[in-house]
Amino acid sequence: MFGKILFKINKNFGRYIFHNPNSLNNNIFNLCHRLLISKKTIDPNIKEFLNTGYSKIEINSKHFCDKINDELKLQSPVDEKGYFHFEITNKIKDIIKYHINSNFKNLLGNFEHYFNANISAAKIIIKRNYNIDRFDEEIYSNRYHVDHNTYNHFKLFINLMDINKENGPLNIYSKNATKKFVKINKYKNRNKYFEKDLKELLYTNTGKKGDSLIADTSMCLHKAGKVEKGHFRDVLFITFITIPEKIFKKDFFYYDELFPGMIWLPLGGSKVIKIAKPKSFRAMILTFFNYYKSKLV
Repeated sequence: MFGKILFKINKNFGRYIFHNPNSLNNNIFNLCHRLLISKKTIDPNIKEFLNTGYSKIEINSKHFCDKINDELKLQSPVDEKGYFHFEITNKIKDIIKYHINSNFKNLLGNFEHYFNANISAAKIIIKRNYNIDRFDEEIYSNRYHVDHNTYNHFKLFINLMDINKENGPLNIYSKNATKKFVKINKYKNRNKYFEKDLKELLYTNTGKKGDSLIADTSMCLHKAGKVEKGHFRDVLFITFITIPEKIFKKDFFYYDELFPGMIWLPLGGSKVIKIAKPKSFRAMILTFFNYYKSKLV
């Protein structure tokens, strides 16, 4: 009985106290981390990311996307569930690792400076979304939600094709707009909220092949947009988390060494991400102190 009460408090009081849909425990962790662990940053993308909740990255990934697409053409995607997860072959893994370690090195290094911790990719998927008849049903994260993780978990979205409105781009609200959405739509969870879109505050991640966006999906309401008939959307998703231990790090794929192969699988990556998803108040405290003890400086 007492456990159920604590569960409901943790689940709902983040909305009442911090005005966002994430859990109370995660919000407390985020506040303590920002005050006691994180450092100041001068990186404009990270400053925008922290203030707004997302930032468009000026890194050209077009040639990288061409290489990935050449490999994806060897596969045969099938629309069985409204989406398709491409297999990430060893060659695709090498292409992704080289691109991230080379072209995102400075940005991720600046994130490490801000979070005061090493960073690793924790989940990597390449996904195609198709048109679905019943868009009001949850098929491919097409209901507004936040990822119930701590804020030292963030996502990189790379467009593998030109994405326009008919391709169903990512829809995301800023941190401040998320608070307004929660209040106006009486948001409780991804299945319980009114449907009044604050279109003037909504950001849709349309763009060219190779465009990149980093987003704090734990603090910003977001969903996959509706794919119109005759269209689809291909995107590379990379989830990064900070590492709660001191390590010798040679690249940004530490968790691929620690959990071989898992970060490249939808379910395997989800297990790795749980490092940034403490299940209880006690687990949150332990996680925080692990990060505190393993600060870079």
